[in-house]
Amino acid sequence: MSNQPASGDVPFMLPERPVASRIRQVDKAALLSPQGERTMSMAGFEDKFVDIVDYIVRITEEIWTDRAIGRIYDTYDASCTVYSSYGVVRSVDEVIAATIGTMAAFPEEEAHHLNIAWSGDEQQGFYTSHLGWTRMINRGASVWGPATGRSVGRRFAADCISRDNRIHTEWLVHDAGALVRQLGLTVEQAAGIIAAQPRRETAFLAPAPGVPGNAPPAVDASARDTPEGWMRGHFHDVWMLKRLDRLRATYMPEAVAHWAGGRVASGPHNIGTLIIDTMAALPDAVMEVHNVCWSDETDGVIVAVRWQLTGLSRRGGILGDILPEGRLIAIPGISHFRFSRGLIAEEWTVFDEVTAIAQALDPRPAVRDDREAVQ
Repeated sequence: MSNQPASGDVPFMLPERPVASRIRQVDKAALLSPQGERTMSMAGFEDKFVDIVDYIVRITEEIWTDRAIGRIYDTYDASCTVYSSYGVVRSVDEVIAATIGTMAAFPEEEAHHLNIAWSGDEQQGFYTSHLGWTRMINRGASVWGPATGRSVGRRFAADCISRDNRIHTEWLVHDAGALVRQLGLTVEQAAGIIAAQPRRETAFLAPAPGVPGNAPPAVDASARDTPEGWMRGHFHDVWMLKRLDRLRATYMPEAVAHWAGGRVASGPHNIGTLIIDTMAALPDAVMEVHNVCWSDETDGVIVAVRWQLTGLSRRGGILGDILPEGRLIAIPGISHFRFSRGLIAEEWTVFDEVTAIAQALDPRPAVRDDREAVQ
């Protein structure tokens, strides 16, 4: 079972569960050659994987670094479903086609694993939230245009549910804003490219609107003694109640936030400014937390949150000044938080501002009710 963090390291209790690999501050060669016996029950998984974190790291390396593209047949279900802000993929063949397309445009992709939070077991399936960073060179044509030869880097986050050695459901988020800027495009130009593409199946949930003029109900404070309860309360306080004054009580004074679009902020005040800039584009938005999982890492506990922010567009803020106003926009995102001394020491928040703008530019309805897709 896992060792409990030192008292005061996190503001909640962590339940006991099997030990999983730590990947932060670990040499990559050691990460890819784990020593020792399997630490958790993983019926149906290949014998070489010692735990669910090891599984995610090594299949990612095999597929993207070693170019063993066919391993996708071994590690994705034939009828897998992948949700992203670009549409829904519903087969392993589509996953392979997308992988080949990305490799053709960016053949020298190099992956770095930042965090992998997890939950679940072999019966219900393992849930993993994988935060990574890739460096690559644009050698071929892509959806963004002809090859530029530019070296680019971006963060990604992939939440997966795996069972019997295969991923059957995935939620994928890329920082396209950072990518297109490095390719020489503005986010507005890139959004125009996406808005002009043929419409694919979407799976955004339009939440029930709130009552105008009434503050959202408070979250039960007694539920904040677990990672999920604490995070749901935190997101509710910040995004629904808009109590950014509470950031000083939840973030370390020297905390750093790595935000979408390559933005970085240090300290509660500046992190709050990033949040306000995002709120300004969707001032009436509803924030929904869809999943929370965690890991006990080398330098602190990591808690991962998959969420969706949905509201009506307004010019200004993080999405810029070209937005048609009053368009319904759904922004799926994934955030990872590292804790130290009972406070958030570091945050990584990944969402795609390009597709958010594209939703507003495209006059066709983009949001439909698909609650199963986001839960």
